[in-house]
Amino acid sequence: MFPAFLTSCSELISRWEELVGSEGSSELDVWHEFQNFTGDVISRTAFGSSYKQGMRIFQLQTEHAQLLCQYDKSKFIPGYGFLPLKENKRRNEIDKEV
Repeated sequence: MFPAFLTSCSELISRWEELVGSEGSSELDVWHEFQNFTGDVISRTAFGSSYKQGMRIFQLQTEHAQLLCQYDKSKFIPGYGFLPLKENKRRNEIDKEV
């Protein structure tokens, strides 16, 4: 996994160097940068692609997590997850695509 980490780190540093430019200093929101960096490392190691290429998978995983939270908040009814509801169908579509 080291080559994936190295590639992601090199790209992050290059992007930061471009932002700083000739000024020598710049304000940067590192939370967003580290979030993208983490996604990039996960994409490279798990899927063999960069974060930009794997962004669709991360969007689907976020949507899937939101649907699961909604499901957990509902009252428990045995077999509820198998009913042909809009949310259940969408969760199944996301599972298949990912």
